[in-house]
Amino acid sequence: MRSPLLDTEVLLLNLTECFDSLHPEIHLGCRLLDNFPDHVSFHPYDRFNGHTHKLQFDALDRLCHEAFSDPSTLVVITDASVISPRNMQAVLVAHFWRLGEQMSSFKAPAGQATALDAELFAIQLGVVKATSFDVKCIVIITDSLTTARRAVDASVHSG
Repeated sequence: MRSPLLDTEVLLLNLTECFDSLHPEIHLGCRLLDNFPDHVSFHPYDRFNGHTHKLQFDALDRLCHEAFSDPSTLVVITDASVISPRNMQAVLVAHFWRLGEQMSSFKAPAGQATALDAELFAIQLGVVKATSFDVKCIVIITDSLTTARRAVDASVHSG
């Protein structure tokens, strides 16, 4: 009796690609933040402090204005959402802006995932697509600072 499940089980024994979780490139001194600490920056936003909203929005406007005036810079805005009552399907979106105009966007299902994993997937897909453009600088705007930090963290974590 043959079935897709049995066929898959037989083929799994023939897999030869190995994953080295202790590869030298993930050790201290070889990671992205170790080699390029001045190329990655995070700007936290305190949504509960009403007094700093205007300052934070002004800073974001300045950042976007600078990025939109440089043809070698691409702004990637990412977000993800999980339907809360049932957690059935996560959805992610990324928008790509250059010189003040939207170049591209995509929406994709992320399957069953936590909100943080869906956000991480959105950032990852955004960076992958952004590298297909001829740019020297990628600015990522996301509402999850935890996920943004995790995106450049080479240590073992979900996602």
